[in-house]
Amino acid sequence: TQIALSLVLLVGALLFVRSLRNLVTTNAGFQSEGVFAVNLDFSRGQYSKERRPVLTRELYDHLVGLPGVISVAQVGFTPVSGSGWNNDIGPDGATAAASGKQAFFNRVGPGYFRTMGTHLIAGRDFDDRDTLSGPKVAIVNKVFAQKYFAGANPVGRTFRQEAEAGKPEPLFLIVGLVENTKYYELREDFRPIGFFPTAQDDDPGLGATFVIHVQGSAGGLMSAVKSSVTDVSPAIGIEFTSFSTQLKESLLRERLMATLSGGFGLLAGLLATLGLYGVIAYMVARRRNEIGLRIALGASQRRVIGLVLREAVLLLAIGLTVGILMALLAGRAASALLFELKPYDPISIAAASALLAIIALVASYGPALRAAAVEPMVALRDE
Repeated sequence: TQIALSLVLLVGALLFVRSLRNLVTTNAGFQSEGVFAVNLDFSRGQYSKERRPVLTRELYDHLVGLPGVISVAQVGFTPVSGSGWNNDIGPDGATAAASGKQAFFNRVGPGYFRTMGTHLIAGRDFDDRDTLSGPKVAIVNKVFAQKYFAGANPVGRTFRQEAEAGKPEPLFLIVGLVENTKYYELREDFRPIGFFPTAQDDDPGLGATFVIHVQGSAGGLMSAVKSSVTDVSPAIGIEFTSFSTQLKESLLRERLMATLSGGFGLLAGLLATLGLYGVIAYMVARRRNEIGLRIALGASQRRVIGLVLREAVLLLAIGLTVGILMALLAGRAASALLFELKPYDPISIAAASALLAIIALVASYGPALRAAAVEPMVALRDE
């Protein structure tokens, strides 16, 4: 029973640990190392809606000139932050409200894809042509093109976006195609995403977010950013976040599950080992006279050790067989918590079984050696 339950916990531990590794190493479509997010709050400055875009441009000019900064870009919200919005769309100018097709959106400034390491496949990035008075434009990802344009190059195509009741649906011209990126979380499948230029936002909020890609250490970056923001306006609030730290925090639940299951799995394996050791040691003590008689009749130490280990292997085989069946049943309940792994993953089951078998056999080898060292005359005299 101990071996079976220990195997279930060890399999669960391996599944959660490997699932966490898959999440950490998954291709999210952007880079995290060396990228930092700067969230700015304009609410204390009482800036007008017309003043905010000018203020954002001034901040951008200050940040892009800082030493060690490779690139800077404005973004509505950073990916995998839990923020976002979605709307119905109408590809090729169809009515969005009746299409039943949906996409997810973000607003980004020029240079955002270069800053985040997201490859621009076709078309162009946003630039100074994309103003509030100019034609509405968008950049879409590959899933967007695959779902709504049959995988064809969408550059030059259009789509409408759902609007509020009584208002006309805006028409957007697609000017670029980029690689897929994660939206809400790393665990999700790639979603159809459209990006709008921040310069065409007719209702800028009471703040701005910049992503900054830096070269080398970012030790002095925070103070330099604060100084630059203060030079523009001391009333602007600032919050500085490492993008790699944000990604790690988004995996807090997965790390907790991997840590807890790993700890319980190791503890269960230790208890099963001690239990098997105790059972085999007790068996050797009970059969001491029999083992002594076997040795007196000519049994070699190898045969005595094999006799004891066969008992351990029998218990181990029964425990592993039952444990594998229980692990398969328990894995189904945990399947929703796994990422790119099946609950019946053969590598995890085989690795857990092999680890438990090796530990159990090593624990049984001590009593087997003691059995082989029994003095025949002492055992026969006791008999």
